[in-house]
Amino acid sequence: MDLEVVKNIMQEYCDKNDLSLYDIKFVREYGYLTLQVLIDKKGGIDVDTLALANDYLSSKLDQYDKDMEEYMLEVSSPGAEKALRNASEVAESISKYVHVEVDKMVYEGYLEDFKDNILTLKINLKGRIKMVNISYDDVLKIRLAVKI
Repeated sequence: MDLEVVKNIMQEYCDKNDLSLYDIKFVREYGYLTLQVLIDKKGGIDVDTLALANDYLSSKLDQYDKDMEEYMLEVSSPGAEKALRNASEVAESISKYVHVEVDKMVYEGYLEDFKDNILTLKINLKGRIKMVNISYDDVLKIRLAVKI
């Protein structure tokens, strides 16, 4: 099955239901093929919304997957620690707690600002609050984080 077909079906559904389409991919786990569809919503997404999206997609895919090997459908959220995949997603995460990896260093703190390609993090360094500036070009990985 062409993932573009799945994307078009889900994008239309997401647009109508104030959701955002995060990712679509096939993965093989423990010998089983799974179609993973990740959706999100501002402020978080609940299980009922995910179940409705799963039912909708499942009914639509029946007309496209007749000649395909058996697979499982999984509609879920990207999770509390979702990756921030681009500058736009980083900008939308100002004031949130993030995990940032750069060469030979890892930071966790609140994203205070993202301006002129520079992230400003407020971190707790041995009990002292410190502001750290990091060039977005130096970021190897950035994701939301759960503060423990």
